[in-house]
Amino acid sequence: MRRPGLPLKRRRFFWWAHAVTAVTHAVPLLALGAVLPWLASAVLVLGLWAGAALRLLRLGPDQRRPAWVTRWVDEPLSCHWASCLLATASFLPVSLLGWASSGVLLGLPFSIPGAALASYAIGLATAAWGTWGRRRLVVVRRFEIPLPNLGEELDGYLVAQLSDLHIGSYDTTRAGARWVARTNALQPDLVVVTGDLVTSGTEFYGDVAEVLSGLRAPDGVLCILGNHDQWNAARFESALRERGLTVLSNDSRVIRRGDATLVVIGLGDPYTGKADLPAALRGRVAGAPTILLSHYPHYFEAAAKHAVELVLSGHTHGGQIGLPFLADRLNLATLTRQRPRGLFRDGTSLLYVNAGLGTTGPPVRVGVAPEIALFALRSEARPARGAVLK
Repeated sequence: MRRPGLPLKRRRFFWWAHAVTAVTHAVPLLALGAVLPWLASAVLVLGLWAGAALRLLRLGPDQRRPAWVTRWVDEPLSCHWASCLLATASFLPVSLLGWASSGVLLGLPFSIPGAALASYAIGLATAAWGTWGRRRLVVVRRFEIPLPNLGEELDGYLVAQLSDLHIGSYDTTRAGARWVARTNALQPDLVVVTGDLVTSGTEFYGDVAEVLSGLRAPDGVLCILGNHDQWNAARFESALRERGLTVLSNDSRVIRRGDATLVVIGLGDPYTGKADLPAALRGRVAGAPTILLSHYPHYFEAAAKHAVELVLSGHTHGGQIGLPFLADRLNLATLTRQRPRGLFRDGTSLLYVNAGLGTTGPPVRVGVAPEIALFALRSEARPARGAVLK
């Protein structure tokens, strides 16, 4: 459906989202046909499809609404949408397994509606866990990152990265306060926030600024804005700065410990054409290692050409929805040829893509945990390595 005022890319996204929603409802239609009359199944699935489609139309500016609407309407519809997606993905292997085990091994009758029912049940159980369980269980990922030319006084310097909070109707300020407390308990020297602080719109700017003002680190909190933060970027930046947060946009912050120097650069937002990597890199200090904060991971190649030692990104949510047990390799990010969560190397440069804390679109995470990343910077030459704390 065309929405006036939306950019072409966003209109295409809505078209694709509605097409996927319609196609994936074929499995629940077959599934319900196994237990209900076909007319009743068609009416029920049509109602579920209409609810999911209407929810897609609300992916514009996030507005405050009663908690019961989120809990009892939006989240169940999102769970159903995700279950249809997962059921469609699993329908063929479930059908083949059902045919092999029932029709051949056991001599029992095999039916397509029965396979659809099994697929939808699996998808629904997985999506329910992703909606009300997985997305609320944050992991801390710890890494040791060697930086060439890092002075000894900065050896062991701790940088905590938060990304893609998407605070709004689904991930509320209460969730944000828990993330802040978890981060503060790590006792980082510096906290960086790599964009997409809100879900959409301007309604929650003040809430996010208030939440992030609770972060504590000796060298403060450095933020960049992501594509979801651009509805009124000037107003948002002002709200963040009023609460003591530093917002970087093609500029830098120099950190010193004795004779040791570290430069942290924040890239402007590419979505609105504000990203200017050459201008941002003018803040580098000769002989000092550089950390670049870039919401989009795809700036890594350009940064590597300039020998930027470490790039911290987010944006892709690690795919957000992936195939259980194989989610690091098969997820919505890899299917769209984007980098999921993890460490990547290009020559001497390193990139870390953070899976983020919140969600966008459906409030569901399957196989991809929300995370806080903690980096211990090392002056010695050693391989980058990491660990996960539940």
